[in-house]
Amino acid sequence: MIKEQLQKIFRQPYNAQTWQELLINLFGASEIRQDPSFLTSDSNEKVEGFELGRLHTADRYEIGLFAFEIKQGHNLQLNRVGLRSLVKSYIRYNVDAALVVYYDATHWRLSFICDLKEQKTAPKRYTYVFGNREESYRTASAMLVKLSGDTKPTFKDIKEAFSVEKMSKDFFDGYKARYKEFCAELGATNKSNRDYVKKMMGRLVFLQFLQKKGWMNGDYNYMQNLFATSPFKEDFLEEVLEPLFFHVLNTKESERNHPKLKNLGIKINIPYLNGGLFEADENDKKRVAFDVKLFADLFDFFSHYNFTIDENDPNDAEVGIDPEMLGHIFENLLEDNKDKGAFYTPKEIVQYMCRQSLIEYLQGKLGKHIEIENFINNHDTGNRTDKNNFIAQNAQEIERLLDCVKVCDPAIGSGAFPMGVLSEIFHAKMALDMTLDRAAVKKNIIQNSIYGVDIEQGAVDIARLRFWLSLVVDEDKPQPLPNLDYKIMCGNSLLSRYALDIPFEDVFKEYNKGKSASDKMSLERYKQLVADYTNTSDHTQKADFRNTIEEIKSAFRTELSRSEKEKFAKLKGQIADLETPLLFGERTKTEKEDLKKLRIKFAKQEQEQADIMNNKLYEDAFEWRFEFPQLLNDDGNFVGFDIVIGNPPYLRIQGIRDTNPAFAEELVKKYKSATGSFDLYAAFAERGLQIINRGGVVNYIMPVKWTNAAFGKGLRGVVTENNSACKIINFGAYQVFNASTYTGLQWFKPDSGEILYYELDRNLETNQELGEYLNSLNSYNAAKINTEKLNKNAWVLTVGQTTEILHKLEQHPRRISDIFDKIFQGLATSKDDVYFLYDCIEKDGIIIGKSKHLNRKVSIERGLVKPLLKGEDVHRYDNISTDRFVVFPYKLDAGKANLYTEKEIFTLYPQGYTYLKECEGVLRDREKGRLRNDDFWFRYIYPKNLVLFDNEKLVAPDISLGGNFAYDAKGEFYQTTTIYGYIKKLHVKDSYKVLMALLNSRLCWWFLTNTGTTLANGYFRFKPDYINPFPIPIEITPDVDAMISNLVDMLIYLFDGSNSDVFDHTTNKRVRVHIDDVLNMVIYELYFGDHMKEKGIDVIVDLKGYKFNNADLPKEIEQFYTWYQKSENMIRQKLMLLDTRSNELIYLIHTNAAL
Repeated sequence: MIKEQLQKIFRQPYNAQTWQELLINLFGASEIRQDPSFLTSDSNEKVEGFELGRLHTADRYEIGLFAFEIKQGHNLQLNRVGLRSLVKSYIRYNVDAALVVYYDATHWRLSFICDLKEQKTAPKRYTYVFGNREESYRTASAMLVKLSGDTKPTFKDIKEAFSVEKMSKDFFDGYKARYKEFCAELGATNKSNRDYVKKMMGRLVFLQFLQKKGWMNGDYNYMQNLFATSPFKEDFLEEVLEPLFFHVLNTKESERNHPKLKNLGIKINIPYLNGGLFEADENDKKRVAFDVKLFADLFDFFSHYNFTIDENDPNDAEVGIDPEMLGHIFENLLEDNKDKGAFYTPKEIVQYMCRQSLIEYLQGKLGKHIEIENFINNHDTGNRTDKNNFIAQNAQEIERLLDCVKVCDPAIGSGAFPMGVLSEIFHAKMALDMTLDRAAVKKNIIQNSIYGVDIEQGAVDIARLRFWLSLVVDEDKPQPLPNLDYKIMCGNSLLSRYALDIPFEDVFKEYNKGKSASDKMSLERYKQLVADYTNTSDHTQKADFRNTIEEIKSAFRTELSRSEKEKFAKLKGQIADLETPLLFGERTKTEKEDLKKLRIKFAKQEQEQADIMNNKLYEDAFEWRFEFPQLLNDDGNFVGFDIVIGNPPYLRIQGIRDTNPAFAEELVKKYKSATGSFDLYAAFAERGLQIINRGGVVNYIMPVKWTNAAFGKGLRGVVTENNSACKIINFGAYQVFNASTYTGLQWFKPDSGEILYYELDRNLETNQELGEYLNSLNSYNAAKINTEKLNKNAWVLTVGQTTEILHKLEQHPRRISDIFDKIFQGLATSKDDVYFLYDCIEKDGIIIGKSKHLNRKVSIERGLVKPLLKGEDVHRYDNISTDRFVVFPYKLDAGKANLYTEKEIFTLYPQGYTYLKECEGVLRDREKGRLRNDDFWFRYIYPKNLVLFDNEKLVAPDISLGGNFAYDAKGEFYQTTTIYGYIKKLHVKDSYKVLMALLNSRLCWWFLTNTGTTLANGYFRFKPDYINPFPIPIEITPDVDAMISNLVDMLIYLFDGSNSDVFDHTTNKRVRVHIDDVLNMVIYELYFGDHMKEKGIDVIVDLKGYKFNNADLPKEIEQFYTWYQKSENMIRQKLMLLDTRSNELIYLIHTNAAL
């Protein structure tokens, strides 16, 4: 079978005989009923169903074959929800999947429905829509024709033939390639050119959806045909597209008189759309022409795909390009999105977050009723006649609450979250009353409930486009689109010139000066004006409204500036009073101090206000009260949103400081959450809490790292200030986005008594699986954490048995922070290629090693270099050695590190001096030339911790899989920034070997991975903030200390790869595994001694029965291991009993922390 045959069949109405032949020839069906079995359904007044037979795939899956006729009078296209309910009827046929045709007199839908046997997840439906004579159906035929052939298709083959993901990826790749070609033609280096191409192509994509409605001269391929038949192909943009955009789609029919309209043909039956998408902007004034081949290729590309106007549901997807896919495309084309920390959120997560936030909102108003969850998640209103039906009894109040909810995404991107909220409110409203006008319901939700802000105008344009498309899908006839200028706006959500709580009672007095009575404005009238602007379609009236609104906003600014000036004047008056000389005597000391403080305060506030008013940084500042007056009460107070939802940017402050240092400093000034190396999402979380009302909720997908990282101290303080942490779903090592970003879903709500905390407890491969996991959650499988116990210090968030174990560990009063005086990172030279020498050997007091900077061997005196460790040099129980050295131009004296002078280096270390002089130019140029005029041009720019390296210490890599601590007994080694050094406090009696054993133990690794954030592939960053909370037993007796030290000595020998095997029949690696197990058992007993004694698995008493003789290590190991291997050895037996005697404590730790 060839594609052309399929395309011809797909253009025709459904034919039962033809479909049966396709099932046999295309899908390889062998069990086709001669007389299809009639089915009954819950909706049989609308639908008549038939079972056609069975299909057995090559890999033995069984697929049911069904057909449902939609009776006359019921719209196949708009009845997706009703058709979805039929899925339940397939399950009773005990098939793995179903291949189903739904058809009416003209159109038919071919659906592949899978996951029918899954109990925990909803069935997934993937659908092609056929029966339009004007469609090409190239994509559908190309994907389905692959099933034909000599071999029967597998289940995977069929699923891939219905794959939305594959088709979407192909479309995105093709679209992006053509976008780049248009940009190259215009000049891709110019941002305004790129913006122009984005908007032009966005308009053309929009028209692909519009022609799908038949609203462009009734031609479903209008744009392709317009180009194909146009005599103006060589100047198609100016002669055809621009007249279409600006003088047809943006002009009322009665006003269409532009001379170039004749280029569109005699007949123009195309609607006036309003809304702003086709308004000419500054970029449109450019004289632009593109090569005819570019448009020819673009329209041909579009013709390969089915554009479906309705946004896909995660469980019900039409195989085509939907508006959600459009959002995905344009968000990926936004300028440097990844550099701005922006990522596109998968629809499974968007849907879950939107539903959960609406549930939180409704339950906050109506109480924690499980029926609300079922209603929002499944649109199930229950039995309407049941007097105890909560939804039915409260339907009016629920509808009122849905009508007045206020939702904002402060980093809207392409509009995924507001679109998700629109969809969920819409389906909830329709579930309550199916007779409502669908388009009117959506328009009402957009006007009353949805708000969004983004710093990128391109994002705002695309978000608006998606809302317009959502209205187009439900309109039977073309209607002017609403103006979304004051609903979805461009601005910097994090910056405002004026605080949210500044009073502005006199704003309208300022505006009303000189106005006639009919032109005077009140707050109520201003709010109505903004609402009316949304729906006006008259260009003149629209311009008048816009001018009035901008004039009022200017009055806002004037009055609030005056308010600030009055505040300064009052402060200045207080200063003047204190500056006035007294007739008798002098001012008191207190008055003088007050005067000094007031002067400082005045100068600071005056400077801050001047900076704000004059700073270019504030050009994009967003004034929440001016822009969204619907959020003001009758007194002009900002009451806040009910829901703030979104995916804020993830961008570390270091990156912001590099590109926009003024913005970075402003964030530090304005936000309490901006502490340490904070991330931009922390400021967005704080802003979200500022702009919600007291009962509102903030819901973001963002990293969970702030809960225990040092930089999160500020945000933890903000959140705990009013107990706002409400719910966290931690995705752990699963990466939602295709980047090294570890995220989770987080809800913040003031006055939350507890956090519901979840951790992903399974391995996932796709976001679809993640969606299924999310939908399986309920409050019963959450850890409930009292928010009053949380503060700005690092949080320990865990679930289940983990929480109980951590509670037991907390009973030990000492922490790592009580043990070590210094936990420090290594040398930061700012030019490692110069200072580090590799593959070194020492000969006659000279170190000979390779300089990467010079790319050759160099010789330097031993006194000017130090042995150097990098992260890969240090391993668990390592006998440390290195062949690297670092040039160290400092002399250590009396606990201080002093730089050598250039003359001293020349005199004492002539070979070292020669090398440094060769590198002088690059050393002076470090940090943008900071050392160009510095006499000490050879110094480290960041000389930290220089006197610490020569101490006895532990060392460990900063990123590690399991504990990799080693012991530098003589303080010989210096280290890079990829290694931490650990120096204990003077009063601590515990030996370094014991501390090394604790930090290398399975218990420590278990603790860290359950209280910190793991990286990709299970690695962990050993930052002090993560390791400091680890508990240490209050007392380790000298005999136990000696016992542990002996075991550690054996492990150091066994981990040393240069040592020969102790036994002929067993490797050192195998021996060390057993000795490490013994050591771990000793450590468990230090923490859980009572438990282990009660369960009969304590081992210290047994080890005390063994006499360490401190002979040479190989002999000691041989004797100990032989003793341990005896069948009657109690330690060995007790290890084997862990799973039965301590299944939920020691065994759980021991197995989960295994590497």
